[in-house]
Amino acid sequence: MAGPLGAVVGAGLGPILEPLVSGFWAELSESARQRQTSVLFWAVRNGVPVDEMENRINASDRTQLLTGLALSAASRTAWEDKVRTLGRSLASGLLADDNATIDAEQMIIAAIADIEGPQLAMLEFLVAWRRSRYLPEPLINGPLDLPKESHSQTSDGSWSVVWREWPMQLIAHARPRLAPLAPSLLGTLQRHGLVVQNDMTGEAIENYGQALEKKIADYEQQRIAGTHRLHRPPNVINPAKLAPGPTWSPTELGEQVYLRFRDAGTKLKDVWSSGPADQQE
Repeated sequence: MAGPLGAVVGAGLGPILEPLVSGFWAELSESARQRQTSVLFWAVRNGVPVDEMENRINASDRTQLLTGLALSAASRTAWEDKVRTLGRSLASGLLADDNATIDAEQMIIAAIADIEGPQLAMLEFLVAWRRSRYLPEPLINGPLDLPKESHSQTSDGSWSVVWREWPMQLIAHARPRLAPLAPSLLGTLQRHGLVVQNDMTGEAIENYGQALEKKIADYEQQRIAGTHRLHRPPNVINPAKLAPGPTWSPTELGEQVYLRFRDAGTKLKDVWSSGPADQQE
């Protein structure tokens, strides 16, 4: 409602609605404090001695910031699995012996803060499933035995993303309920460095160059033979068709964040995770 009538009605409803708003915020504040307490509880459950909690939190500016990030994220979610995961990550940072680990945990907690069910379902698919390597296999295989299957079998055991490059068509096939949300979900995951969009520009340019070179060679042969009527070399028609579509892959940090949720006992709801991929388990 707007205009004079809206102002009158709004003024009349004000005294009635104010207690409702106050009660709502009081309730929200209380539940937020309870979730923040739960983060500390789960940090204790994951190894932080309760009698050392305060000292570890106040050990440095880094540990204070780490704790603040975890508690702030807990106050802005209603997802208990996320609260538990925040506590697990907070414990990892407070128990760390070096600043590098604490800084890494800050990045992980910042990512967890922006992840809810839909984002985790997208991350789980990109991290824990793979495209088929052989024709007899199903189109999509998983869930993978992580982190074992993401590391190479060579002596250095380095992390590998092999067979986890996902075009949008396969993402939509495996997680149809996520397809309409995919640009937003992938954008959030990319912003935190959990997934990357693979750059196919170089491959597209190379393919275009090869196709153009072949067209010119064919033209020269026809010109020498006198069978070509054009007076200039032709261009490759619609070079955009030579460019492969974009794909998305998880990063090692993305896998670590997914494993934080998994190891904290997080269970995705079927409304986000169900799809053709689940039917192949």
